[in-house]
Amino acid sequence: MSEHPSFDRKKGFVALPVEILDIDLSPGAFRTLVELCRMANAEGYCWPSLDQLSQRLGRSKSAISGYLKELRGADLIETEEQQTASGYNYRLKYRVTFWRDWRSSLRGKTTPKTERSVQPSERLKDSKNHIHKNHSAMDLESNLDHLLEQWARCFKGAPYPSAKTIPTSQMLTSTDEHLARGTMKPISADITAQLTKLWTELSLDSGEAYVSEQVEWLHKSGFSGSEIAGIIVHIQKHWPRHWRQFPTLQQFEKLVKASGITADAQKRNLLKSYLKRWGLAQKHLRNDTPSCSLNTAFIPAKSGMNTQKYPWI
Repeated sequence: MSEHPSFDRKKGFVALPVEILDIDLSPGAFRTLVELCRMANAEGYCWPSLDQLSQRLGRSKSAISGYLKELRGADLIETEEQQTASGYNYRLKYRVTFWRDWRSSLRGKTTPKTERSVQPSERLKDSKNHIHKNHSAMDLESNLDHLLEQWARCFKGAPYPSAKTIPTSQMLTSTDEHLARGTMKPISADITAQLTKLWTELSLDSGEAYVSEQVEWLHKSGFSGSEIAGIIVHIQKHWPRHWRQFPTLQQFEKLVKASGITADAQKRNLLKSYLKRWGLAQKHLRNDTPSCSLNTAFIPAKSGMNTQKYPWI
């Protein structure tokens, strides 16, 4: 008997109104709508390219264009051409028409109706709205920063590769979950739109090539969407108003470093190194002489021991 599939709720979900099922949509259009809702921000906006939608949905770009036309005809989405500083069109801006009101209703809020269409504000959302305030003990232990602190305490002061204390089973389970889950990278179009908006608000001429460099660097560094939002808020707050020069990539990297925000991807790499070291510590114990007890293998390091060789200790 085959096993039933299991899903991790921490990876997110898309909640749609059941009335959507009463609308006559093709399967491809419905799948496209779900994908747009998954990428949309709280106001219902997203900026995917046809190539990105094609890769995510496994359909040709011409098929995707047909699905988008079908969704526009059903008044489920609106599209708007986006222009670069040079004045040419480069990407469509999508708005899921019902998304903002629908999300508000899920929180028990109602959005006041207006007689005319008002351009919604596209300010960065306060991350506090996306943080669960009530954390259980297990949630706390599964928190990445807390988990790294626990691992650091296990190895601090112990000679490589042994450990000072044994990690708990919950630590090992949480570590496996974090490494298996990984980080979902934000869409490049979203980062491009946010950075272009940032430099425009700071009265800087954001050349497309410079912004592309910044987007590529953020992607390679493994920053998530919420982390990038925090970085942008920091730059807005601390940018020298007299500085009219567009930052080079090196200057941009320094600005990101000054924000104090570390990519979760980098933290997971450190988590992976801790897990690898624990594996070596176990192997070291198995290869030890029989007279060596478990307690002596985990004794604290002698005072004055040089730990500079291992900077993570």
